[in-house]
Amino acid sequence: MALAKVNFQHQYNNFFWELEEQKNIRQKLNAEYSQLQLEQSTWAMHGRIEEIAKKSLKMKSPEPKKIILLE
Repeated sequence: MALAKVNFQHQYNNFFWELEEQKNIRQKLNAEYSQLQLEQSTWAMHGRIEEIAKKSLKMKSPEPKKIILLE
């Protein structure tokens, strides 16, 4: 009976430490996910996209007389 109790306590301790490790991993992943969401929103900002279009792709806004509005 005593040996079973020791074995159970050992297993309990192992599971407890595994759970704590998994909680730490989850916390780190949540922090990384938040950082990635922030980066994604920064990279997708309209002004940044417009800047890249103008500088890298040599794009420019059309003249007002060349704009056709569709309804």
